[in-house]
Amino acid sequence: MRASASRSRRSPFVLGGLLSLLLAFAYTPAWAAGELEAKIKAAYVFHVLKFVDWPQAGSEPLRLCVTGTDAVGQLLAELSGKQIKDRSLRVDMDPGADLGGCHALYIGRSERRWHDILGRLRGSVLTISDVDGFASAGGIVGFFSDSGRIKLDINPDAARQANLKISAKLLELARTVQ
Repeated sequence: MRASASRSRRSPFVLGGLLSLLLAFAYTPAWAAGELEAKIKAAYVFHVLKFVDWPQAGSEPLRLCVTGTDAVGQLLAELSGKQIKDRSLRVDMDPGADLGGCHALYIGRSERRWHDILGRLRGSVLTISDVDGFASAGGIVGFFSDSGRIKLDINPDAARQANLKISAKLLELARTVQ
C-alpha cells in the first residue's frame, strides 16, 4: 500500500514535468525556425544539383557560386567537397563578377541586385534563390512557402534557355512556372 501512495504523490510532479518538456519542444523560437528553414533550403540546393545535367559536364568540379550573405549561403559553404554525380562540389562564396565559370548560382535573399545578375549570366548556369517570385522573374529554381512547408518553383523555359536538362523526377515534385 505504501508504494501506491508514493506513486500517487509523484504523479502530479511527473505529469507536470512531462507537460513542461512537451511545451519546451512544442515552442520553437523564431531563430530556431529560421535556422531549420535555412538547413532545409541548403539541403534542397544540394539535392537539386543531382537532378540537373549540364552540357559537356566532364570531370571537373561542379562549381556552386553563392551571392548574398544569408544563413543558406553559409550552410552551402559547408558542402564544398561533397560528391554529386561523380564530381566534387566546389562552393565559391561571393564570386564577384566572375560568374562565367559557375555551374550553379545560389542568390541569397539579401542580394538586392539579383535582377542585374540574371541579366548578365551567359551559358549554362543553374540559378537558384529564395527571393519571392524568383522563378517567375526568369530564375530557374525558386523556393516558396506553402502552409509552412518549403517547396520548389521551376521555370523550364529558363532552364532550356540555359541549355540545362532538369530531371522529370524533379519536375514532378515542383510547381512549374513560366
